[in-house]
Parts: sequence; structure tokens; C-alpha cells
Amino acid sequence: MGKNSLFFSLRWKLAILFGSVFLVLQSLFAFVSYLNAQNNFENDRKNIQISHINIAETLTKDSFSVLEQFAELISIINDSSRDISKEQHRGVQSLDENWSRWQFIWDIENIVLFDKQGTQVKSWGNQLIDSDATVMRVLKNEVPEQQIFCPDNCFQQAIIPVMGKAEIIGGISIIRPFSDVIIKYNEATRSDIGILIQDHSDNAENSLGNGWKYKLSGMTQPEKNLPIFEFISQHHRIDSFFNASKRIELNKSVYEVRVLPIQQADASNKPPFFFFVDDITANLKHLNSDLKHVWLYGFIGLLASLLLILLALHVSLRRITSLSEVLPLLSKNQFTEFRKQIPVKDSSSLGYDELDKLSLTALNLAEQLEYFEQEMRGHTFSLLEKSQELGKERDFIRQLVELAPIIIIIQKLNGIILSINHAGVDGLETDSQTVIGKVFDLFIPEFDQEHLTKLNRLRFGEYGEQVQLDGLLVTETGKFRDISWLHKLLPSQKHGDEMVILTLGMDISDRKIAEARNIRMAYYDYLTGLGNRRKFHEEFIQKLASAERYGYQLALFYLDLDRFKEINDASGHDAGDNFLKMVSNSLNETVRSTDLICRIGGDEFALLMPYADMVGVEHIAKKINSILKEQSFSCNGKTYAASASIGVAVFPLHGATVNELMANADLAMYQAKELGRGQHHLFNPGYDYRSKSNQIVRWRTILEDAIANDKFILFYQPILTIKSNKISHFECLVRLQQDDGQIIMPSDFVFRAEELGLIGKIDRIVLKKAVEQHLEFNRLGKKYKLSVNISKRSFDDPTIFDDFAQLFSNPDVDQKRIIFEITDSAAVSNYQSTNVMINRIKELGCIMALNDFGLEYPSLHYLKNAPVDYVKIDGSLIQHLDTNNGDRVFVKALIEMAHAFGKKTVAEFVESEDILTILKEFGIDYAQGYHIGKPKAME
Repeated sequence: MGKNSLFFSLRWKLAILFGSVFLVLQSLFAFVSYLNAQNNFENDRKNIQISHINIAETLTKDSFSVLEQFAELISIINDSSRDISKEQHRGVQSLDENWSRWQFIWDIENIVLFDKQGTQVKSWGNQLIDSDATVMRVLKNEVPEQQIFCPDNCFQQAIIPVMGKAEIIGGISIIRPFSDVIIKYNEATRSDIGILIQDHSDNAENSLGNGWKYKLSGMTQPEKNLPIFEFISQHHRIDSFFNASKRIELNKSVYEVRVLPIQQADASNKPPFFFFVDDITANLKHLNSDLKHVWLYGFIGLLASLLLILLALHVSLRRITSLSEVLPLLSKNQFTEFRKQIPVKDSSSLGYDELDKLSLTALNLAEQLEYFEQEMRGHTFSLLEKSQELGKERDFIRQLVELAPIIIIIQKLNGIILSINHAGVDGLETDSQTVIGKVFDLFIPEFDQEHLTKLNRLRFGEYGEQVQLDGLLVTETGKFRDISWLHKLLPSQKHGDEMVILTLGMDISDRKIAEARNIRMAYYDYLTGLGNRRKFHEEFIQKLASAERYGYQLALFYLDLDRFKEINDASGHDAGDNFLKMVSNSLNETVRSTDLICRIGGDEFALLMPYADMVGVEHIAKKINSILKEQSFSCNGKTYAASASIGVAVFPLHGATVNELMANADLAMYQAKELGRGQHHLFNPGYDYRSKSNQIVRWRTILEDAIANDKFILFYQPILTIKSNKISHFECLVRLQQDDGQIIMPSDFVFRAEELGLIGKIDRIVLKKAVEQHLEFNRLGKKYKLSVNISKRSFDDPTIFDDFAQLFSNPDVDQKRIIFEITDSAAVSNYQSTNVMINRIKELGCIMALNDFGLEYPSLHYLKNAPVDYVKIDGSLIQHLDTNNGDRVFVKALIEMAHAFGKKTVAEFVESEDILTILKEFGIDYAQGYHIGKPKAME
């Protein structure tokens, strides 16, 4: 059988044949069922229509009968024993007394009493029609008469003669609305009915072109049926509805409509007419649903039949199938298995047939094929042994050269390239035909002598078996790539056991670029390109050592921009960043090439000026503000003038260490701020801030002693998870415990530590103690999280991250249970550098929280892109939540906004059950405050 031959199983041929027959039969059955369902539906509709017409006619007759009975009842009231005039008088009196009650109970529109001459004696209600002729006819014929008349609305009238003792003494006419018949019809049939009457208006003559000179006098569900009447009156003739009902489709609904004269005394079709409307949309849908079920069940039956046929064929033809399934074993040389799979009957046994002969023939064929296969195996065994070596060599080259994602080159000892893989071709930006045959040394730059020297020593056997180093690669286009090289000596069977060099090269250009970028990020400000605090600190130490060694003065200028916060708050972070760039460019152009200008904080810059004298210091301070004032910054229609408050401290006059000079320059800067914007001040030890300086010295002593002697302790305030109503974590609050046991709160010493540059050390101590408590929790099997506050100055210090990472290198520390908190003002003031530090901390696996959230607009703007996990709403907004409606509205909005950005929310200062209840209603995630628990040392 050819490769392109199509095999079509006998089983499927039979299945298709029987399936086609069943499909035709099922289709005929479904079609007949469809016709039968349609006929039954139409017959049911005809019966329903006849029933509805009979109901309408019966209700009309019953209504007239009721009127006649009522009239006879009234006539009985008259006393026949008296004379006529007295009888009439008595009847009138009786009607006067009972008219209102009868009118209400029987819905009577008019009663008229006539004498025997047909003269009207008295009328009650509205007299709607002149009935004199009809009354005379009733009196003459002594037979009651009925009629329906429709001025605008339709009414029933019954006139009956009133019998005296021996003769007719008068007549009674009673009129009531025909609407009662319509209402009862609707209640009986749940179908709609209306009354068509003659329309004598001019509009009827002019607007309708299909013979509809009628209007609706009454209709059930007029809001639904009036559009139907308008539609058929415009598109159909009225006589098409007399003999049979007609179906109308309107607004995706189907209605049966028929018109029938109310009084069918003669064959003529005269108004008024019954206007029957029956909504059969649901009936049609139900019919269609039934028909779909017929088709569906037929289809399911067909599938079931096919499955049964397949099952029967499978059982009948499984012997052929079994033989066809085991025949491929012959092509696989599995002769023993083939013989096991083929059953053989004795030719004399009952049931021996053609399939048994076929099985016997297949077994004979298997024996012959097995003999030929064994003979061929002996001839080819020697060839296989020789081809194995070639296969190994081929596999070796293909795997190493073609599949490896690194540069792989095989070169001779003289450097001539024998082969190169795809990665190598791509790296050299050429093709393999061009590279093969060239000397490898051509792709190494001449200035990379270390690489060339080591490679040549390897070639001459002077450098062991391999050389590994980082070097460069020159591509065919002249580009340089950083490559990590490995050269190894190997014997080559392909070249008569001649030694060759296997060269592996991994492109590390991206890694080198990333390392350079990381080094720059560690020392330079991302936004301005100036050196950062780390760069400044290291340069300051070096320049201070140089000034001390060579005996010259070194001036430190501490600059704080005056209007940065105003610009940042009013116009957003982008405007603040642009303002910082403008100021940085101006400062860079102002200072000398030997000076160092760095951005050490959000709006803080520091300038080091070596070989400074007081005249030069005064000049450069004035020059800086003069240059800045010439710069104007416009944003959102507002223009801001740039200026800075500058504090100056000079080594060795104002301090001998970095911290002393920074603290004194900071004091001088604050004094400059008190003088107004754009001012500078040179530190003077004898100035009014002497007392402040003494305080600084005192606090320096206290803080340095506390740092050296481990006098900082942690208090832990519990934080409640609202959902589980359990304590989930604690906030670590630092305290300074003096020798006499007195506790100093952080509000008294933190800002002093920031002024003195000691806050970073305290932050490190706090985090270290928090990690120790975390490990203790682990030992006790407790899974509490710990939250640690980090100061703004520490976030501006790039060196602190390495200390954090060292603490978290302990494998027992679960970083996911350590939360770092930073205030929103700190995050906003130096947006870029803060985000860089936050991202680096999150890479360690820790969680970030934004503290004191909600007090200022910038923090709301920052939240959108802030890489934080928790948002702690400031306590000033929480503590009066139960009494201040404004706070409730604002806090609820903050919670919803934080949740919208995927942040969890924590409420501080929760001091009562009422506040906690309100926060639960707002959907807060966590609560913290004295009502939950006061800070205390951990037992």
C-alpha cells in the first residue's frame, strides 16, 4: 500500500450506510411530527377562537336577560289592585326612593317609565337615546325589545311592557353600559376584547384607506392594544377579519385578531363589532420549543443508534481489527510477540473460516521474515560498530557547537578557526564561511595583551590545560563586546589526535553595563545627576583629611531651597522635579571645577569649597543666590523665583569632623532662614544659638552614650486585624532608657539625632532589635509581623541598605513579616531616591507602609504609584471620628481610595469602641490605638 493511500475501515463504511438510513428515517419522522404539531396547534387555536366567540355572545345575551329581569322586578313593585294613576304614582315613588342604590349596584345609566300611550312619565339618570318609536312598538306588540347603541360609548337597552290586571299599563326602559360584558369576557378568557363603533368624523373619511371607518369605543389593556388597532387599520381591510381570525406580527409579538358583529340577527356586518385580540406569542414560542425538542430527541436517538451500530460492528469485526493491529509488529521485528497475539484454530474444529486461514498465512510469513532478519543482522553488525564512532563524533559536535547559547569555537594551536556555532557567528556579526580559516587572534583587540599572552602560553603548553578570563571581542563591524572566555586544550580524533583548543565565550556586555549603572546609582542622584549623600560623605571625608594634612581651610555650604515644598504641593512632583533640575544646573555652572556640589536630600544641597577664605566664602554665598534669583520657574500659570537659605561652616574654625561641620552648617542654615529667603549665614560659635549649641552638645553626649551602651529599648503596640479580630502584628516604638530608669520618648530625641547625624545608627539599632524579637517569635512558634519606623535621613543614606541586607541574610528571618514604615512627607520630599530605596527593600522580601497618610495633598498624589503595601491613616483624622462628620467623610474616602490602588489600610489612634465600630463599617483592614492596646515592653 502506497504512502498516500487512504485507509477507510469496513466498520466505518457499514456505520455510514446504516447511519444514512437512520438519518433519512429520523428526518421523515421529525418532518411528520412537525406537520402534526402545526396542525394540532392550528386546530387548538380554532377551538379557542370559537370558545371565545361563544363566551362573548353568551355574556351579551346574559346581560340583556339581567336587564329584562331587573325591569320585571321593578314592574312587580307596582300594586295592580289600584287604578292606573295610583300604580304609576306608586312606581315613580318607588324608583325615586331606590334609584341611587340601584344605579350603584346594577350600574344603571338610565330608567324611563312610560304610560300605556307611550308617553314618558318620568326619567332617572342620563337619557341617552330617543326611544319613543321603540316603546310604541313594544306596547303594541306586547313583546320586550333589546338593542345596543353607541353614541361614543356602547350601551345596552331593554324595553319591556308592564302588565296590569288585564291589560298593558305602560313600559319601562332600562339602559346600562356595555363595558360590563367586556370586563367579564377578559376575566373569563384572559384575552383582550374591544368594541368598534362607527366613526363619523372627517378624519375617518380622509385618513384611512382600507375601509376602517370605525373607532374603538372600549378596549381592555388599551396601552397594549391601541397600537395593534392603529397598525391593522392602516395595513389591512376590515372585511378580511370577519370570516376568520388573522395573525398580525408587531413589535416581535404575534396576535390573533378577529372582528365580529355584536348583534348577528341578520347576515349583514353592521356595527357595533366585537374586536378580539389574543396574544399568542407565548403559544408560538412553546410550539417552537416543542419542535426543537422533537428534533433534538431525534438527533440524540440517531447518535445512540450509531453508537449501538458501532458497538455491534466492533464486536463482529474485532478479529480483523486484532490482526491489523498486530501486523505492524512484523515491521518492528517483534516476531515472538506477533505469534503470541495470533490465535490459531485447528482446521477440523467447528467455526474454522477464512479469517483463521488468514491468521495461519500471517504466521508463516512471520517465520520467513524472522529468518531473513536474523541473517541481515549478522551482516550489518560490523557496519554498526564502525558507524558508532562517527555517530559519537557527530553528536558531540552538534550538541556543543550548534545547541549551546554561547560562543563555541574550535581552533588549532596556531589559532586557525576550524568551526564556529551559531552564537559565535551572531556575536562576530558575520557568517561561518567568512570566519572559518581565519586566525582567532584577529578578533581580540591589540590592547588586550593579557588575553593574547595567556592564550599563547596555553598553546605552547605553559599554562596547564585551560585559561579563563574576562576580555573583549572585536566584531567584523568594529564593535567591542565584553566576553567571559574559557580556552581548553582537547585532543581531536578528527585531526589525527592533534591537540585543538575549545574556546567558549559568554557575552557579559549587559552585565557590565548594569554594574556600571548600579555603581553610578549608588553615588549619584537619579534626578539631577549630581552626587548623592553617599558620594558627598565619602568625598567630604577625603577632602577633610587632605585639608587637615596640608593645613588649608575647607568651607561647607549647606543649602535648603526656600520654595520647593510650595511648588511641589501646588503643582505636583513633576513640577518639583523640573525645579530641582533647573536649580542643579545653575549650581553646577556657578561653582568652580575644584568644588564639589551634591544633592543630599529632597531640597537640600551641600557644597565643599577647598582652599576657602572668608572673602571667597562670602562671595560664593552671594553669587549662588544671585544666580538662583535670576532663574524663574513657571508652572500652571504661576512664576516662582528660586532662592536658597545657606548655612556655612569652615574647617577647622567651626568643627573638626564631618558630623560637627554638618551640624554647625545646619544651625547656620536655620539662622539664615530666620533672616528671610535667599539669605546666608556663617556659623559663629559665639552667636545667639549658643544655648542651642549647648543643647546639641548635651544631646550628643546622651545619644552617643545610649548608642555605645545599648540604652535603646523597644515598646510594642499591638495592631488588630479587623477581619479575624485577632492581633496580627506589632509596631516597634523606640524608647531611650537612662541610668536612673527614666524613659525618654522619641519625640524628645529623634529630631536631635537627625540634626547630629546619629539617626542612621539609631535606625540600625531599632531594626536589629526588631529582628531579634522576630527570631524569638519564631522560636515560640508565633507568626506576628513587626513594623519598624525608618527616618527620612536613613532613606536618603544609600549605605544603610547594605546593613539591612546583612541583617536579613540570616536564613531564619522571614522577611515577609518585617514591615518598614516611612512617613508620607519623607516619601514625597525626595520622590525618586525614596522609591529606589523602597524597591530595593521590597526586593529583600520585606513589606512597606506609608505612615501619617492623608494630611497633605502630595501624599494623595503619591499613593497612585507608590510601591507600598500598607497605608497608615494619620491619627489626627481618627481620634475624633465618632464626633466629627467631616473626618468620617474624609477617612472613608481615604480608605476607598487606598483599596482602589490595592493598598491595605491601618487606622491609628483608635481609642474607643465607637471609633472601632465606625472603622469596621468603612472597611478598614487593621486598627491600632489605646483601645486595642498600649505600647509596652515584650515579656
